Amino acid sequence: MLTYDAVVIGAGYIGCSAAYHLTRAGLRTAMIDRGGIGAGASAANYGNIQVQDAELDHSLPMIRAGYACFETLEEELGSPVGLKPLGGLLLIENESQWRTMAARLPPLHAAGIRAEMVPAEHLPELEPLLDPTTVLGACYHEHEGQVYPFSLLWAFVRRGLERGLTLHLGVEVTGMDISNGRVQRLHTSQGDFSAGVVVLCTGAWTSLLGRAVGRDWDIPHVHGQALVTESAPPGLRLRNHIASAAFFEEAHGDDDAGGEHAVLAISQTGDGHFLLGEAARNTADRGKAATPAGQAAIARVAGRHFPALRKLRVLRGWAAPVAYTHDGLPYFGPVADIEGLILATAFKSTVIVTPLAGRTIAQLVVDGRSDLDLSSFSPDR
Repeated sequence: MLTYDAVVIGAGYIGCSAAYHLTRAGLRTAMIDRGGIGAGASAANYGNIQVQDAELDHSLPMIRAGYACFETLEEELGSPVGLKPLGGLLLIENESQWRTMAARLPPLHAAGIRAEMVPAEHLPELEPLLDPTTVLGACYHEHEGQVYPFSLLWAFVRRGLERGLTLHLGVEVTGMDISNGRVQRLHTSQGDFSAGVVVLCTGAWTSLLGRAVGRDWDIPHVHGQALVTESAPPGLRLRNHIASAAFFEEAHGDDDAGGEHAVLAISQTGDGHFLLGEAARNTADRGKAATPAGQAAIARVAGRHFPALRKLRVLRGWAAPVAYTHDGLPYFGPVADIEGLILATAFKSTVIVTPLAGRTIAQLVVDGRSDLDLSSFSPDR
């Protein structure tokens, strides 16, 4: 049996950050994933550092602290992660969405997040590629950003490996033995593991592992789709990452391939490729197959708002299972009555909290506490 101080299950954003921070704290740490680095939702992510779309009642201190971590992140990791400043635009298409976005401004402003409402006629000044006739306006926040997902993931992994992190990739966790109030053993396709601390950063697979420890965590997932275009000529450059205010009012679609629709989400890589999304539907499927209906819906909504993109060729599409919670809050913190088991999953906007979440997990393990108030995110709420 392999024995470690800490085992992190899941090699996405949060898992890689947790593994790095635990090794940095001096713990003999292993990271297990059934696939590879970023094999789940993280590799399908745009890398956007999103601020203004935060859940308002409990998450704003976490979002602000998470954003601040990026100021010194590349220096700490000793590697560029593609970090660049961007604005963020949440496009508004009707009066209901305008009222919803306007109502979000007072708590955002109180938290120091200076978002503002912008009518359609002023949007060309902020985003020249957008057709302003397709929207009523937007909610704009200047201080957001973007990283390159794979650079961020591997920067954490490389730093962890330098400090003794052990990787077990292509290894599936099949069960956990609980006795005397703690995880005594992990059963995997590679044999058994033992650790003083087990951290679950398992996204859409969390509910399955929860059953192994007698927990019925309500963490559903959607089958989220996106696509990427060829590199655009220099004149076609976004100034912001783009999303839709519809994300705040629309439920995820049903498991019906014929009924897929897309809600606008657009970003652009440093070398000019447009990332277009997203089509999402609730499903039990944890596969990665994109559907023709979903991909077509994405292309239609992107082309309607950004007509200059219509002539770009699509290179590929992809899909991934993406975990979420009904209250918009992550499951983040120690699991009651199971000593040494920590859950960190289903964050609404994952990239912005990635460095902070890893640091917080290390604090919980080493100090038995954290600077961040996790009470609202309890896995046992």
